[in-house]
Amino acid sequence: MVSAIFRKVLPHLVAVVTFLVINVVYFYPQLEGKVIQQGDVVSFNGMVKEAVDFNQLTGEDVLWTNAMFGGMPSYQIGGYSATNFLPQIKNIIQFKFGDPIGTFNLSMIAMYILCLVLGMSPWLGMIGAIAFTMGTNNFVLWEAGHTNKLQVLASASLIFSAIFMVYRNKQYLLGAIFFAFGMGLSLSLNHVQMTYFITIGLSIYFIAKLVQVTQTKTFTPFLKETLILGIAGLIALGPSAGTMLPTYEYSKDTMRGEPILKSVSNTDAQTSSETSGLAWNYATQWSAGVLDVLNIIVPRSAGGSSAEKVGTNSALYKDLRSRGANVGADFRAPLYFGSMGSTSGIYYYGAIVCLLFFLGMQNVKGAIKWGLLGAVIFTILLSLGHNFALLNKPMFNYFPLYSKFRAPSSILGVTAIFFAILAILGLHQLITSKNRKSMERPLLIAMGIAVGLCLFMGFVGPAIFDFSGQSDARLQQAGYNIDALITDRKTFLRNDALRSLGFILASGGLLFAFLKNKLKEPYLLLGLGALILLDLGTIGKRYLAHDDFSTPNVVEQNFTPRPVDQQIFAAENINYNPTEVSAETLKRRGNYRVLDLSISTFQSSSTSYFHNTVGGYNAAKLQRFQDIIDYHLTKGTPGVMNMLNAKYIINQQQQLQQNSNALGNAWFVENIVKVNTPQEEIDALNTINTANDAVVLDQAFDSYIGNFDPQKNGTITLKDYSPMQLVYESNTTSEQLAVFSEVWYGPDKGWQAYIDDQPVDHVRVNYLLRAVKVPAGQHIITFKFNPTTFKIGKTTTFLSSLLIALLLIGVVGMQLLNWFKGLEQAPIAQQPKKQTAQPTKARRTNKKKRK
Repeated sequence: MVSAIFRKVLPHLVAVVTFLVINVVYFYPQLEGKVIQQGDVVSFNGMVKEAVDFNQLTGEDVLWTNAMFGGMPSYQIGGYSATNFLPQIKNIIQFKFGDPIGTFNLSMIAMYILCLVLGMSPWLGMIGAIAFTMGTNNFVLWEAGHTNKLQVLASASLIFSAIFMVYRNKQYLLGAIFFAFGMGLSLSLNHVQMTYFITIGLSIYFIAKLVQVTQTKTFTPFLKETLILGIAGLIALGPSAGTMLPTYEYSKDTMRGEPILKSVSNTDAQTSSETSGLAWNYATQWSAGVLDVLNIIVPRSAGGSSAEKVGTNSALYKDLRSRGANVGADFRAPLYFGSMGSTSGIYYYGAIVCLLFFLGMQNVKGAIKWGLLGAVIFTILLSLGHNFALLNKPMFNYFPLYSKFRAPSSILGVTAIFFAILAILGLHQLITSKNRKSMERPLLIAMGIAVGLCLFMGFVGPAIFDFSGQSDARLQQAGYNIDALITDRKTFLRNDALRSLGFILASGGLLFAFLKNKLKEPYLLLGLGALILLDLGTIGKRYLAHDDFSTPNVVEQNFTPRPVDQQIFAAENINYNPTEVSAETLKRRGNYRVLDLSISTFQSSSTSYFHNTVGGYNAAKLQRFQDIIDYHLTKGTPGVMNMLNAKYIINQQQQLQQNSNALGNAWFVENIVKVNTPQEEIDALNTINTANDAVVLDQAFDSYIGNFDPQKNGTITLKDYSPMQLVYESNTTSEQLAVFSEVWYGPDKGWQAYIDDQPVDHVRVNYLLRAVKVPAGQHIITFKFNPTTFKIGKTTTFLSSLLIALLLIGVVGMQLLNWFKGLEQAPIAQQPKKQTAQPTKARRTNKKKRK
């Protein structure tokens, strides 16, 4: 009995150990304590520094940060937590390894489960797991710091498994729980765009299934199965409620929400202020081109990345060395010349995987074939963005939520999942076919397509493609020899085309040997697995290799204060200690803001690591602040700079300039300027004196302002500061209108004003800021941020994730128990007893004849 169980379990143990070994070898520096200098993680650390420090100091959820853009909700950034059990289960699946080993383990195990659900052998499942997980885009995402995006893609196979459990295998209970877990985990990982793209792809499979149902007239089971998945999907929303509910509320006020300055949608808008959602040009800035898509089979079809490893034999390296440039052997060149302007890597699915995909296009049958193939084609067309506006413009204008997301090329990460599934199904059909002869023609056709593409790219492409990139003019000004650059682009394209051709021929040879009964299945799978690992692994190392890892000390240098930062600390009497943040230091952040012109002011959050700023980086900043950037900050409108308390300005030479006209945290005004439209409100900031005047949108706040005519006198100062609670003290001889250098977010979205602990209303002034009528005398004015949506969401997250976790553990446990019971009850094959051979009648007769 024990040996029978062991034989059944052994292949799965081998698979898990194999995955672990591959990832440990590939990412071994992680076990040495080394890390990657991930660009997005460096930026992320700047975004979250204030919120995380306050969270660690107080233990409280920090839902607002003043570190960027004068203040914004931190729902999509960090500094808070909601108890969610699904990521904890994810950590168990990846054996509690940290990243990147953990995430790549998760990806392989999830794809392995999917292959088993589809009826494949464990050995074929191992190949499928390696084929998808080792795709180059996964390495590029990790190197760039897009960790949430990568984790959503890594866990996506769990969602696919659940759908096939229900629709194909009729495992309704297990499939429903798996779907709730997979989709719930995907949403909890908080990269809604990738989950949205996965859903778009799955909808194509749903359509294919619906067509099949229509043809076979099996509506009742289909409706039942769809209802099961629908209910599971609703349950899956619960674990992410802690982030999704407040984020949904917040999104209405961001660049992805409704416009403020124009009331009608303009589908050709240049900015988010002119249209609902993002502007078309902004959203489709990173649109793939045809050459970018051809990276799927030939790695450097579009040159590779904007910082490609080229080696010492490249024409560009030799040219720079000949001109005395100090370039090392690890020189990276801006080889990319595709449609996106710049990129940190490519979408290479693998030459062998492409061959198997072309095979699967022919020998896989039914709705799954058309669903997967349709999803691949549809998502590739979507990735083209403005390069295929015929499809993408209607999607952008009319498809729900589509205009909320940008970078269409990123959907190719989702395409890879559908691509890999059809590829491995194609191999599965070839191996299990009872008529191997019938598989020869599909294999020949697949070989013809794959070989033809490689030959075209390698020998025709260099003669007909335009190898000029969008950044070449700028690169030439920087001293690059464009002729040498183009030479390298052509050379690397030809070399990679021949490289892919070699892998296709080698794997095709193995497949033909198998079909001709010259090679047994175990050796075929071992050979293909090794070739796929070699193919994808070596390309992956171009973008993430051992020498890309650094010691933590090197990475921490990104967070070392510059001399100009130290000057600000000294001016503000801040005793900065990188290893221990004090409450007093954190409070002093609230006394000033910094405008840093030495960096990309509104595309970098590095300065926000040390100071509260009027710049920063976030793809979903408040629309009002984006409008202020477009109308005033890019033009340096003095009154706007002053009202945002931009006390320090760092110029392009990293020299500090102090703005003596900065108005501080709060001030009283003597004039109220009423306007009728948001456009008039923002335009008025060009002419008013923000130290004395406040612009109020009459139609919105007339009931509050009325005929109030303040006579400016007295003082108001900030007494205590934390991101979610600001305490001021006022002392006046008459009622005043106090303007606060804090971003308006409301009404009724969490910020509540109090005077002497009694709640009072507050209004918006100057298009962006808050204001409160303060009575005469000495008073304490407090602003507290306590959004109801977060409290509801946090409770929902806890309860729903606990429910899904318990159901998952219970149902999977029962499945395993039944499986073991099945092994116990299975009859043990009896070996025939050895008997003494007795001569047959025929033999006895023959003996007589011989006598």
